[in-house]
Amino acid sequence: MNTINKIVFFVFLLGLASCANNGQGKDGVILARVKEHYFYFSDIKEHISPGISSTDSLQLVQSLVNSWVRNEILLLHAESNLPDSLKDFTKQMAEYRNSLLLFQFKKRYIEQELDTVISEYEMAKYYSEHLSDFELKESIVQFSFIQMKENSPQLLRARSLFQQVGDLDLQKTKLENFCVQNGVDYFTDDEKWIPFNDVLSKIPLTTYNNAVFLKNNKFIEFKNAPFVYFIYIKDYKVAEEISPLEFERDKIKRIILNKRKLLLIENMESALFERAFQQKNFEIY
Repeated sequence: MNTINKIVFFVFLLGLASCANNGQGKDGVILARVKEHYFYFSDIKEHISPGISSTDSLQLVQSLVNSWVRNEILLLHAESNLPDSLKDFTKQMAEYRNSLLLFQFKKRYIEQELDTVISEYEMAKYYSEHLSDFELKESIVQFSFIQMKENSPQLLRARSLFQQVGDLDLQKTKLENFCVQNGVDYFTDDEKWIPFNDVLSKIPLTTYNNAVFLKNNKFIEFKNAPFVYFIYIKDYKVAEEISPLEFERDKIKRIILNKRKLLLIENMESALFERAFQQKNFEIY
């Protein structure tokens, strides 16, 4: 702590000591008062980190105190200027409490009772029955790529592998091993569907029309010094085509689970209503 900070911190301590001598309340050192309302050092103690400098501590305390005083003055003014009808929040507080109570109850009930297992059949069935809901907004691809240094002695090997990868599992294994050993960056999970714009954000490839580009390019090789890129497009879907099931799995799972949640709550509410009716716990006049 430098000399200036020591002096500032000493003044800060003197201020607190003065408060302690002249404004010691039952809840500790008083920092400020607005009429009968008091602001204590204990109210802000948790906001002051042990490692903070004395200068920053003083500024923080001053800021918190000033903020509290201004807020209390505003509250007093509001209290004295509003009619009683506008200061009664009993109904709103009861409604808010009821809303929170029901939210927590339903949340816990869902956590305890919801069946989260979704079969492949159920996902495929929902997908086939709602195909029009899965129209693509952008192009997606299944692809592999490798980024290599332009002076790498393995460029010819990379070109050969990417031109021949196709759907042969053995060739895919060779490609993945090659990428691990020689790639500056790479991606070989060509079973996964990826938005083509995400690919373009990672690879410095320029296209003026994604759909046309994908229709006319299966293997791409280009140089962007000091790197060379090799790309294999296994499959693609363009905007406005129906998205493949594999790309929509997470979305379909969320939809099915949300439907189950709604049905679970609806059935629970109906059961509670029926039980209350049988036990004559309510009357409607």
